[in-house]
Amino acid sequence: MRTLTVPFEFETPALRQIGLEIARTNGINLAQGLCMLPVPAEVLEGAERALKDGHNRYSLAQGIIELREALAEKLLDYNRITTSPDSILVTPGSTGAFEVICEAFLAPGDEVIGFLPFYPYHRHCLRRRRAVEHYIPLSGSEWRFDIEAVRAAVTPRTKFILLTNPGNPTGKVFSREELEALRTVALENDLLVVTDEVYEYLTYDGRVHTSLASLPDMAKRTITMGSYSKTFAITGWRIGYLVSPPHFSELLRTISDQIFVCPPTPLQHGVAHGIRSLGPSFYTSQCEKYARKRTILCDALVRAGLTPSIPQGAYYVIANTARRFPNMTSEQAVQELLRSANVAGVPASDFLGSEVKGDPQRSTFIRFMFSVEDAVLEQAAANLTSSLG
Repeated sequence: MRTLTVPFEFETPALRQIGLEIARTNGINLAQGLCMLPVPAEVLEGAERALKDGHNRYSLAQGIIELREALAEKLLDYNRITTSPDSILVTPGSTGAFEVICEAFLAPGDEVIGFLPFYPYHRHCLRRRRAVEHYIPLSGSEWRFDIEAVRAAVTPRTKFILLTNPGNPTGKVFSREELEALRTVALENDLLVVTDEVYEYLTYDGRVHTSLASLPDMAKRTITMGSYSKTFAITGWRIGYLVSPPHFSELLRTISDQIFVCPPTPLQHGVAHGIRSLGPSFYTSQCEKYARKRTILCDALVRAGLTPSIPQGAYYVIANTARRFPNMTSEQAVQELLRSANVAGVPASDFLGSEVKGDPQRSTFIRFMFSVEDAVLEQAAANLTSSLG
């Protein structure tokens, strides 16, 4: 057989290796963002009805019209983005949405500006396209960026700015002021912006989510990605979407069709029914529930000597390990926590470029998630406190 060569090196995320360790030790999984909470009954009912009614074939490549109409209404009411169902593409999760975007716009050597720490699946996708990544550090307790650093990173080969809001792993919720600054850079340089807004409904302490595409002149140069995986606790369903300027819609739809054909048809019906059936009180109660879970985990981390960065949104907490484990890398600290407390998180190395991994000021953290039932979270908190406190 001929020797087959891979054009670049694939990296196995530490998260996957940790998953094997969790399974082997029966550890408490606060690593992967599985969202282990109950699925709303309305969402399950919609999918079950669709299965029984025979919606078990391919859907249109862009997704069923019922879901795209529900999304268009939601985008107007919640995100203040005016669009039509024809400009919405339903995808296999937001990961599928980003695959389509990268396939459409990136050639080897094209450049993308992002923020550090990054969401690893975005980086994997960029690397497969051999894109050149420029990351702007988020720093301080508020995870702020230097807009001049963003401006300086723009070159003639820059294709888009990539923003995750709220952030993963940081839990950063970007303020309107920060988004206005990014808008200015995009307008100055005629740039596209791609936003990942999967955690849009999870913001804390009175913060309000703002979509970049809702700002003046940005709808025509922003592609917004979203998903109901975390909102409805259906991470295994893989139902996401993107909304693009109309002149990109046909291209993105064609690429999605050729890669994925379509997302699961009956599950699209379930999400559509959930969007139509669940009112504002559902989303308010979600925030309240997650804020309580955030407190449980952060308090335990403090008692355990792991300094948490209190998240502004999403359902992750970054905890610095330097004080508790001064001579360990984040990978070693993760293994020690799993051994001593039977609790698993994700090391900093999954969220940082190689140039940062050796920097002790920026690479000694673990990401934990708190989207689990209270009993599991309280057990994890007890384990951390008793083992490390």
